[in-house]
This record gives sequence, structure tokens and C-alpha cells, in this order.
Amino acid sequence: MLHIIKSSPFSKNTFIDSLAYLNDGDAVIFIQDAVVITASQHKYAKILQDLTSQISIYTLSEDLKARGLKCILGKQVSYSEFVNLTTVHLQTQTWN
Repeated sequence: MLHIIKSSPFSKNTFIDSLAYLNDGDAVIFIQDAVVITASQHKYAKILQDLTSQISIYTLSEDLKARGLKCILGKQVSYSEFVNLTTVHLQTQTWN
């Protein structure tokens, strides 16, 4: 399953809520304001780092660039790579 996380962890609990639904082999992509998770060393990034052996982590590069951030965790992907992820994973779950 591909989990699409959109909200900053500093404004909503979306990221924490999604953790209960992650399974081995899932992928997570952070878009919009959620990209701060993969661009910081905050406690949320530490939680995510602990999951890297179980899930794949992606961040939308255009959203990082728009916020002047650099990805320090997971892989940056373009819009076209994001679209490809949605075709590779038969199920998606968007977390607002």
C-alpha cells in the first residue's frame, strides 16, 4: 500500500495516526506540508528512521523545493515518479 501524507506533523496528528496502519512492504510519500518530516531531525524523523527497514520512504521534490528544504531521509521523487508509485501500489491511502 502507498500511504500519501499531506499535513505537517506540527499542525495535525496525521503522521502519528498513520503509523498504526503501516505494514511491512508499504511505501510512504510525504507531500505538501508533510515534507518537513523528511527534512528535519525532529522526533518524527527519528520515528520514521526506525521504520526504514520495513517501509519505503519518499518525498515529493517539488514540495521540498517550494519550502526551501532538503531531504535527509528517504528518496526524493518527481511528480512523474509519484504517479509511477501510484501505479506500482494497487492500494493508496491519503492522510490529510
